[in-house]
Amino acid sequence: MLIIIRESTIMTRLAAFKIPSFLFFLSFIFLSGCNNAIQPENRIYQKISPYDYEDTLMNLDIAISEHNYRIIHRSNIGQAIRDRGDKDYPLSTVISFCNISYAKEMIEINSDLLNDMPCIVTVQEQQDKVIIGTRLMKINSANQQQNEFAQRINNNLTSIVESAIE
Repeated sequence: MLIIIRESTIMTRLAAFKIPSFLFFLSFIFLSGCNNAIQPENRIYQKISPYDYEDTLMNLDIAISEHNYRIIHRSNIGQAIRDRGDKDYPLSTVISFCNISYAKEMIEINSDLLNDMPCIVTVQEQQDKVIIGTRLMKINSANQQQNEFAQRINNNLTSIVESAIE
């Protein structure tokens, strides 16, 4: 059987099938290659604390200070929700902290990294557990110096979390 594509072009059914198959294959390869670029990486690092909520917060304050960071803000979100009338709402706190020397270095490497500032750690009650977590920096950029810096900061962040639950 013959399929007419244009008035002047005649193709066999087999040849007509090969072109769309080839295009499908190329599209699949292209999309598969891009799939990693568009899927977000998991940058959340969380651990269960063996301590109650208040003790975890105190341990975290100490760990942040011991790693040469300064707390710049504390958002007591869970308590604010309780204050608005939901008395049994689980407690949750976001602690923002910074090391000005690291901030300067980061800005000099790539000023767009300001979007990763400040560092944060969260403490939250979840189903009779206390969860402590942080958001890690991306370590897979095209800039090797940025990746090395991010890895160093990520090591600090995970160490702060680990220190708070030891």
